[in-house]
Amino acid sequence: MRAVDEPGRVPDVGDGFDTDGDGAPDTAVSVDGIDLVVAIDVDGDGFADQVLRIGRDATVREQSVDGWTVAPSDAEDQ
Repeated sequence: MRAVDEPGRVPDVGDGFDTDGDGAPDTAVSVDGIDLVVAIDVDGDGFADQVLRIGRDATVREQSVDGWTVAPSDAEDQ
C-alpha cells in the first residue's frame, strides 16, 4: 500500500486484491508496526474509503482514511 497526494493522501488499492470478483483490485493489506492494516475501496475509484487496523489482541479498529498513516500508538486516540 502506498500513499498518494491526491485525493487527500489516502491509500491506493491499485496493487491490492479483487475481493468482489469484478476484475478490479479493491482491497490492500499491509503491516504498520504490529498492526495489520486493511484498506478497502468501496466505490471503485481506486482509493480506500475505509481503513481497518487489526491489533495483536485481534481488536479491529476503524481508522479515518485521512489519518491512515498515523503511527499505531497514536491511532487509538482518533
